[in-house]
Amino acid sequence: MRKLAGTLWLLVWILVLYAVAAPWRSLGGLVDERLRWLEYAVLSAGLSIGFTIGRFGRDAVEAGPGRTHARFLRFLLYPPAAFTAAGLVVLTALGERGAIGVAVTAFLSYWAGLDLAFGALPLMEGRSYRFDQALDPEPVSLRRGKRGEEWVPPWERF
Repeated sequence: MRKLAGTLWLLVWILVLYAVAAPWRSLGGLVDERLRWLEYAVLSAGLSIGFTIGRFGRDAVEAGPGRTHARFLRFLLYPPAAFTAAGLVVLTALGERGAIGVAVTAFLSYWAGLDLAFGALPLMEGRSYRFDQALDPEPVSLRRGKRGEEWVPPWERF
């Protein structure tokens, strides 16, 4: 059941990112080729950076008592959200309509990477997820750095 929930979570993020990025490309919201390539770059970079930070964040939440996904998101999502909102206000004031889609895509792809690394991927691996409570302890077979005889590499679990 956890694996199915993780897979659905991933599919929802794919649909959200597609719904945000596709209209800007196909409806002429991105007025030149430079902005189209910039959107591709921020989509890829945002997912990568968000995913990397999300994996480190999950390890940090697991390492200490009283740490939750909600506190982690407040710490790592509010500053980029405020920066993006300020950027949208400035871009609108300057009349730069095409770059607004790029800024929104960058923020959403960063958020998607964070969320997928913290919640969807661990669920797909069969681990627990809780938003506002401490996570369950990891099974010994899934713990990093504690590889026993029963340890199975992640790529062989599926």
